[in-house]
Amino acid sequence: MPGDGQSNNPLTVLAQRRALYGPDAPAITWKFWTLTTIVLVALAMAFGDARLTIAARTEPDWLRFLGENTTNFGKSGWILVLSGAIFLISMLRIRFAHAATARSVIDQARAWAISAAFMFLSVALSGIISNIVKRIIGRARPPMFESVGPFHFQPFSGAMFESLPSGHATTDGAIAMVLAILFPKFRVPILIAGAYFALTRIVVGAHYLSDVIAGYSFGMWYAAMSAIVFAMHGFAVGARQKS
Repeated sequence: MPGDGQSNNPLTVLAQRRALYGPDAPAITWKFWTLTTIVLVALAMAFGDARLTIAARTEPDWLRFLGENTTNFGKSGWILVLSGAIFLISMLRIRFAHAATARSVIDQARAWAISAAFMFLSVALSGIISNIVKRIIGRARPPMFESVGPFHFQPFSGAMFESLPSGHATTDGAIAMVLAILFPKFRVPILIAGAYFALTRIVVGAHYLSDVIAGYSFGMWYAAMSAIVFAMHGFAVGARQKS
């Protein structure tokens, strides 16, 4: 491993790993993804936000019940605790492995640790960025639709002015993309399921469609970008992972 016998400084080791693995990693792209997201958000603002917000207030009871009981999948706490625990257990398994432990067991624990770190960082960092941005933008939430409309912005004015982007949808997007990368054979149903959880934010009256699109898209992009950053340092995830 790069850095062995040379430096115990984590930043130095990461720099050495990037010098070794970085040239073979895919490039990080953002322009097309950003442009597509902007177009979709603009279309949602023009044609979907007001209509869906009004429709959500007369939705069937079963749909509201379903939305209210699944929307908290987008809360990041549970996945951060779970992925953090998996990472720590995997690292302890590696740290205290006996000399006779099969190499395949160590490699498996290492793969679990990398995947858990990938999930944790993708969700945590995208969530932090999303929460900062929504405070700066300060868009009024749907409960204020009648009084100020869907395009009222009042930065740094509290939770009722933190609609764009949706934090839950950001987490849903990050989780969905991480799982799609780790389990590529199931990426289509995974991404569809993630989109469903994100859209429940409209059903429960917490966000506009454009908020959900912005959050879900950013969460997906951030997780995809994180996979590339991991690969740049020799920590491949998903189909690239080798035992």
